[in-house]
Amino acid sequence: MVWTLIAVVLVIALGPIFWLLPSKRQRRSSAFRLAARRLGLAVEVASIEKPDASVEERVSAAGVARQPRQPCAAYRLPLTAPLYDAPRWRLAKSERGSRQLAGWAAVATPANVPEEGDYWQRLAAIVDALPGGCLGVEAASSAIVWYGTERLAGGDDSSVDAVVTSIRDGLQAVAALHRTLALPSTPPVEDG
Repeated sequence: MVWTLIAVVLVIALGPIFWLLPSKRQRRSSAFRLAARRLGLAVEVASIEKPDASVEERVSAAGVARQPRQPCAAYRLPLTAPLYDAPRWRLAKSERGSRQLAGWAAVATPANVPEEGDYWQRLAAIVDALPGGCLGVEAASSAIVWYGTERLAGGDDSSVDAVVTSIRDGLQAVAALHRTLALPSTPPVEDG
């Protein structure tokens, strides 16, 4: 009886301490984010549109339209010099795909995209190779962003650095592609 009472007291005393310890998933996310910061990527918690959302996700039971989004991490590669004339778009993984890229849907209207040439084919080769549970990619004039769930392909913790390096290299490849299409320029002048 005494040993049972001691065990119950220890569980009550130590339980909150174990509850505060990070889970395996939290430790993995922390490793990804630390590796990304070491490689010069800005990390934030974000969400991205779900182009393949079900009807239940798009409309509530009361008939109110919703914008379904999926929580994820965003790894942002800031550009050293803004490329105001470079293509701008936001793509999300999609089973439907789009006319530009198979397997990707444009969730924001693309702008400044060259009408001629092989831009979309060159871009497809880059974004299709992005690892780590990639859910989306965004190109803006000041940064290229990877959206994803921070996953390892093989489940091996030692490859976190390799996955994050591949993400960074993919973002740098998109930036290099954009540098070939647009020169750094002055920001657009707003009428006012």
